[in-house]
Amino acid sequence: MNEWMIVRGIALRIGVPGDVRLRRALNDWADTNAEWLGLDDKLDWAAALTALNGEHAAEPRPHVLAIVDVLAKTLALDEFDTALLRLLVAVDRLPRASTLAEAWSENGRDLPVLLGQAAGAAPVDADRAVRRSAALRLGLAGFRANRRGVVEVDLRWSLERLVDRAAADHASVVTTLIGPRQHARLTLDDFTHVADAAFLVRLLMGACRDRASGINILIHGPPGTGKTELARTLAQAAGLALYGVGEADEDGDEPSRWERVSALQLAQRIIAPAGGAALLFDEMEDLIGDAKPANGDWISGRQGSKVFINRLLETNDVPVIWTTNTLGNVDAAILRRMSFVLKLDLATPRAARRMLKRITSEEGVVPSSQLEALLDTAPETAAILRVAARATRLANEPEGAARPAAALVRALRGEDAPMAIGERVDLDLFESNVPLVPLLAQLEQTAKGGGDGLDVSLLLTGPPGTGKTALAYHLARAVDRPLVVKRASDLLSRWVGGTEAAIAEAFSEARERGHVLLFDEVDSLLFDRGSAANSWEAGQVNEMLTWLDRHPLPVIAATNHAHRLDAAALRRFVFKIELAPLGTTRAALAFERFFAMPAPDGIADLGHLTPGDFAAVKRQLRYRPARDADDLLERLSNEGGWRPMRAKLGF
Repeated sequence: MNEWMIVRGIALRIGVPGDVRLRRALNDWADTNAEWLGLDDKLDWAAALTALNGEHAAEPRPHVLAIVDVLAKTLALDEFDTALLRLLVAVDRLPRASTLAEAWSENGRDLPVLLGQAAGAAPVDADRAVRRSAALRLGLAGFRANRRGVVEVDLRWSLERLVDRAAADHASVVTTLIGPRQHARLTLDDFTHVADAAFLVRLLMGACRDRASGINILIHGPPGTGKTELARTLAQAAGLALYGVGEADEDGDEPSRWERVSALQLAQRIIAPAGGAALLFDEMEDLIGDAKPANGDWISGRQGSKVFINRLLETNDVPVIWTTNTLGNVDAAILRRMSFVLKLDLATPRAARRMLKRITSEEGVVPSSQLEALLDTAPETAAILRVAARATRLANEPEGAARPAAALVRALRGEDAPMAIGERVDLDLFESNVPLVPLLAQLEQTAKGGGDGLDVSLLLTGPPGTGKTALAYHLARAVDRPLVVKRASDLLSRWVGGTEAAIAEAFSEARERGHVLLFDEVDSLLFDRGSAANSWEAGQVNEMLTWLDRHPLPVIAATNHAHRLDAAALRRFVFKIELAPLGTTRAALAFERFFAMPAPDGIADLGHLTPGDFAAVKRQLRYRPARDADDLLERLSNEGGWRPMRAKLGF
């Protein structure tokens, strides 16, 4: 099939029109293409028809028609659909076919009917056959009216990209039409915090093995949690090729909702016969438009047919993994048609560190201690490790991705990340009324078991510098969950009921995302209700107590002023851990571990030192080196002297 044959087929359906204006336009077409038609002096439409019916020197098949033939075979199109697809592409891309169709359409004639007849449909059935053709149903092409009201062929996003870029072979057509195969950069070991990952792998494998239809997996969660990367990893673990559906091409062209839906249908039709693959539809909102729950059972902002979407989900022959940031945009009718709905949260600290090791190795970057600390204080860091590591490599930055990671985290949070606490604390340097080593070991063992038993609450009290916040971070690492810190300034509101709402939101978010919750300065939230000046002030205490009773995950509260707490609040904490200044033995041990030298005898005379004092003096050494151990001892004494001491409080 070449352009001559395409033009002849169209011309024979046009015939010799009686309309004067149309005949004049066709005569002009014949005159313009006289050399190609082999005409010398007869430059009218009648002569063109005669020439087109005669012999013509062989000419090569245009590349766009060669691609159409491969596509038609790939889609298993019948004779009419194949012929019509050739005509649609020819009218859009081949100059003589295009100008002939334009002459016809500009004179008020029905272009779809003409092409339908040229493809082999009967005149009375031509329009219906075109409207129901595979090319239109799969969103490959359509018709549009230009600014002058003239109907033109409109090659849609997917087919336009195909004829522009593909080679005339099956592999190139499939890759260009669907998109390149997506490859995982992580493994299932990087998603150990996803308890259902193994089940989803088995589900994909079973769907492929049994050629099951209607298999849909929805992954939802906040931006940056790795939904797309998890989808790639699941497909790879299941041994399936994964293709993204209807994503923007290399030129940045943005597909519409309908183009993405059509691309999904097209991909299903292409991949289903061979099997061994799954599809990824990122940003499911594109499937349903701006749909979101409204009052009652109403869904507002829906685009397209609900029945169409329901049937699409029920009949897909290739498994589809869908992602969305907000589950609230997906109505119940769609959720009921999902094979599995997975909520994905930020990676746990242990999983984040594995990701850090893998990604920095792949990018050729040495991870810095600042970046590792940022993973602990800002869990969202795990989501931007790849881009931060790449930026570091390109900039030849010696800080090991810490600079771009901190900038990205700051942008995501809208504020700086909390101060880094550092590596795991040394439990030997804590003076406490509860043995910490066996307690934390048991919590860690319980967390590894994956069962119940993490509904534990701890109250940490003691003077400043005794390590309350550091101990909270240590505990969060032990149970492999991110720590979220809420200070009184984050929660207290000037409006009645505002503080209670903020407290409820903090607990709900921690439960939903699986975080350990730390309330710093908790005496501002759980103060003695007997001291409340207004009745409504006690509401925040009641709200805290209610949540402490029913929260299923670890909650830690820290205060320097235990005597201000409400008596009922004290009963809510499973463990009440009082941290005190270091005794002589631990103070000497801290001196050795912080300064790498034996403690002088005078350490026994300083009974008020805390781990925070040692840390502060160690930071001073970067700017003001010490002369000897006695100089260090003097600095420690001065550091501890700034802290007012309070008599020991019991419970």
